[in-house]
Amino acid sequence: MIATDGLQRAGEVRVEQIKLITDNNTAVDLSDFFVEINLFEDIFTNYLHGTILVTDSRNLLEKFNIHGEEFLNIRLRTPSFSDNDIIKKTFRVYKITDREIVRDTNTQNYVLHFVSVELFLDVLTPLFIPSEGVITDVVSNIFSNFIATSRNFNISEDAVKIEENDAATELIIINEAANKIKFVSPGWSPFKCINWLASKAIPKDGKAKNYLFFESNKNFYLGTIEGLFRQSQEANNFIGRYTIAASNIRDNKSAANIQRELFLAKDVKMTETADYIKNYTNGYLASRLVFLDVFNKEYQLIDYDHVNDYDSQYHTSGEGSKARPIFNRDTFRNPATHISFYPKNPKLFDNFSDNISEKMNEIYGNRLSSMLELTNIKMNMTIPGRTDVEAGRMFYFDYPALGAKDETDVTQTSQDTLYSGYYIITAIHHKVNKNEHTMTVEAIKDSLELDKNKITE
Repeated sequence: MIATDGLQRAGEVRVEQIKLITDNNTAVDLSDFFVEINLFEDIFTNYLHGTILVTDSRNLLEKFNIHGEEFLNIRLRTPSFSDNDIIKKTFRVYKITDREIVRDTNTQNYVLHFVSVELFLDVLTPLFIPSEGVITDVVSNIFSNFIATSRNFNISEDAVKIEENDAATELIIINEAANKIKFVSPGWSPFKCINWLASKAIPKDGKAKNYLFFESNKNFYLGTIEGLFRQSQEANNFIGRYTIAASNIRDNKSAANIQRELFLAKDVKMTETADYIKNYTNGYLASRLVFLDVFNKEYQLIDYDHVNDYDSQYHTSGEGSKARPIFNRDTFRNPATHISFYPKNPKLFDNFSDNISEKMNEIYGNRLSSMLELTNIKMNMTIPGRTDVEAGRMFYFDYPALGAKDETDVTQTSQDTLYSGYYIITAIHHKVNKNEHTMTVEAIKDSLELDKNKITE
């Protein structure tokens, strides 16, 4: 249950701070000037980005020399939520677009585009460094040495006193890697190095090699998608159960049922379902790796069969044996329909025989299938905004059973037996104005619902 004591309606928001910090350390309060904030997060993206639509009748651009390198402090809160459940971050403005004169010669509209401060550090830091160790340890070192930075400014209410907050950016390791790496970065940015390392990691716990590195509105994360599934299922940690229904209909004497309205979805659209021709040919069901040993002049053919490996992995509906796949378990597949090549050099580093090039036979096919599995069932919908929700969280969705109803049907509880179930949020578009916060979410499931008794309240 969500604490709703301080809420007047679902989607209510309090914009506690929206201030620009200019290059001469002046804070410009945009609270009276902003029209809409759009903030985007995605588990397939390393950073947050967004826009602010400003209507400006005081010529702030000229008065404060705002040109596109300012820091931007944003703090948003769903009323009654704790400090752990707010959106609070410092961004950098990188461009200003759509500037136009409106109504009269004293007012202008424009859009400020912003990104995470960490992206500025990333693009300005090519790395030519050696690294060695367990992959997740190497990632942590790269992150802390080249990306981690102060996330926020402490700004007094009158915007006179501005202090940098020394709290460094945090990277949460969802699950540790088991394999090691020894490599020299060839001038790649820190994010590119981390993405490459993530694609070569084998988890200590779990079978799917689907590591991702991403930022949500709370933290940066490194871990497997399977790890997110497992954590949510084992801790019963879901953001709630959403349904498609009309908003509260009540007379003047009835109070709003905010708890119910928080979990109503609209504009629901199933944007992707399984494409079986694509799945037969792109390596999802089975693939082959030609593993080339450049030192011994040998090769191996490594075939991976995802159908047989499915039950060993964790899915949105739980453990593989309890999760119904989108394919028939006796479906035809041929690894030769998708062939890839990868070189290994067992003598590249003396006394280091466990380098990743020698582990790709364990990683390649598994990661290919695990990542493609996330594209089979994809849904978009709009839900009331909450500042405690972030990309990577899971929810339960009651997809309605459609078709003719008879007098025995209970429409409110009738669910589609295949597409109802647990989904993981892969992306969120937060849209915030002075009165309302809505979230358009992209959510996926990698398995069909099976256990109808496992439903969150």
